[in-house]
Amino acid sequence: MAAIERYDVICIGGGSGLTAAYYAQQDGKSVALVDDRPDQLGGTCVNRGCIPTKGLIQAAEVMQTIRHAGDFGIHLDQSSVRVDFQAVLDTVRRRRENDAAAVRRWVESAFTPYYGQAHFVDDKLIEMEDGRRLTGERIFIAAGARPAIPPIPGLAESGFLTNESVIFDLTEQPEHLIILGGGYIGCEFAHFFSALGTRVTVIDHSECLLAEDDDVRALFTQELAKRVELVLQAEARQALVRDGQCGLVVATDDGERTVLGDRLLLATGRRPNTDRLALERTGVELDGRGFVVVDDGLRTTHPDIYAYGDVIGQGMFKHTSSYEGELAYRNAHGASLAVDYTANPHAVFSNPQIGSVGLTERACRDQGLDYTVARKDYADFAKGKIVGSPPGFAKLLVEKGSDRILGFHMIGPQAADLIHEVVVAMNTPGAKAQGVRDSIHVHPTLAELVRQVFDATA
Repeated sequence: MAAIERYDVICIGGGSGLTAAYYAQQDGKSVALVDDRPDQLGGTCVNRGCIPTKGLIQAAEVMQTIRHAGDFGIHLDQSSVRVDFQAVLDTVRRRRENDAAAVRRWVESAFTPYYGQAHFVDDKLIEMEDGRRLTGERIFIAAGARPAIPPIPGLAESGFLTNESVIFDLTEQPEHLIILGGGYIGCEFAHFFSALGTRVTVIDHSECLLAEDDDVRALFTQELAKRVELVLQAEARQALVRDGQCGLVVATDDGERTVLGDRLLLATGRRPNTDRLALERTGVELDGRGFVVVDDGLRTTHPDIYAYGDVIGQGMFKHTSSYEGELAYRNAHGASLAVDYTANPHAVFSNPQIGSVGLTERACRDQGLDYTVARKDYADFAKGKIVGSPPGFAKLLVEKGSDRILGFHMIGPQAADLIHEVVVAMNTPGAKAQGVRDSIHVHPTLAELVRQVFDATA
């Protein structure tokens, strides 16, 4: 039996696990980094999520600008515009390879890497697939998540895509792409493919797309429907392949219908990578969906094992896992910090773009809060008119009496960037809206929309 290697800290996961590993290394601790994809260090964000998908979105944004140039007096021969789909993919793939290689160089200079599948064989004792064993004083589980594949009959024969296979394996632009799932992954890919000329059909079980404030998701659904076909309130019953095409049989209020296209993309959620870790041997508790159960300090049910990132299912965003990773490391080494997701923002990089932080109006009502709501459109102010009065708005929720910012939701150009002054305001003592009202905003800028909606709640 192999000798047991001992470390101060073990981090499972070469994506978000790098956050705790970094702080441990800065403290002079011995660190083992465990990951089963050495060619994809950096995790989902670098390789299969944030960075490569936003590279694709950037190409879509360029095409959108070209198509709407005439709105600003710039006339182009639209028929001469040609999409080199392979070149778009190659650009994103080269960047991914370079980024992953850079992360690997850092990992191998700063930590002791263990590459391969790992599982627990005893309390705090980890065994690699090649038989190596290691243990640590503190262990951080940040093993991430992967696409959830629903149990639809016939799916295995359909040659379906996921976000991962689009980034790594797709070679030809589909003429007609069917997307199952209207969450942020499905909507971002719908934007990318439709902007580059693919006919897109999105199938979702809800009446509106996305899990956002009701006003935001209603406008988003309305706008996306102008560019893609939406099949809503639909349940996928069966996948099928017919005459060289693939697709789904779906049940709707009007009965069953068959939707066929060149390729099928699944965007049906994420599942945690806990199923191969044998965590039951450590006493670490999982919930009914396989996510690691943690307290507000990110401690698991084992006193020396912490978990964070996608594997706990609290907010599957890179910025969230980075926040959690530092907090988990600090708590494992003497701090008593509690996670606070009150001002944890997120964005959807589709068209229209969405930026959101805090409570939705529905959540405010459900919690019985007494609040004031204000909404201003892009068309209501100078820079909004300059950029073409696009459909979109900013919506603010403020608690009556305390002036506390409860939530802020934006849909339209640069929404993902514009929400950040609200994030900062929500993280100041009292989170009072007056701080934004008292701040001078440059004129004319899109940021004035933020100021105007705050003034409307004074």
